[in-house]
Amino acid sequence: MAGPYSKDLRSRVLAAVEAGETPEAAAERFAAGRSTAYRWAAAARDGGRREAKPMRGGPAPRTGGGVEAAMLELAGGPDHPSLAEIAARLAEVHGVRVHLTTVHRALRRAGWT
Repeated sequence: MAGPYSKDLRSRVLAAVEAGETPEAAAERFAAGRSTAYRWAAAARDGGRREAKPMRGGPAPRTGGGVEAAMLELAGGPDHPSLAEIAARLAEVHGVRVHLTTVHRALRRAGWT
């Protein structure tokens, strides 16, 4: 997936639209998406917003401190279980079903590589 457009590009497209150019023509001129230029122009016109909205973080992890501690305890054992084994043991012992990605992220947050 492509990254976000720069602030400079957004301001140039909006300046061109405010100078009388259509959003479609400004988008073509500055190699931006046509629908993006229309959204930027509408946001500036309707709400006066000329900058992107701040990005928010995702939802909080579903695994609490006790579950993460159990994951770390399982991962640090002498048998070096796989992510799938850790997830299976969490389901058996603690009754918590988690995806392998959840286990991986929890271990990465704890500093495991």
